[in-house]
Amino acid sequence: MTLEEVTKQLEKYGNTKEEQIRIIRKSRAELLDEIHSKQQLLDQLDYMIHEIRKK
Repeated sequence: MTLEEVTKQLEKYGNTKEEQIRIIRKSRAELLDEIHSKQQLLDQLDYMIHEIRKK
C-alpha cells in the first residue's frame, strides 16, 4: 500500500479522528507484515549463501 492509497482511504472513509487512526494503524500493520515477510526471505537467501560457501 502506498501513502497515496492511504490518503485516499482517509479522504473517503476517515470521517472521524478515530476512523482516521484506525485506517492508519491498519495500513501500518499491513506494511509491517510485508516487512517481516521480506525479512524472512532475506534470511533464507543468507542461509543459502552460507550453505554454498560451506561446501
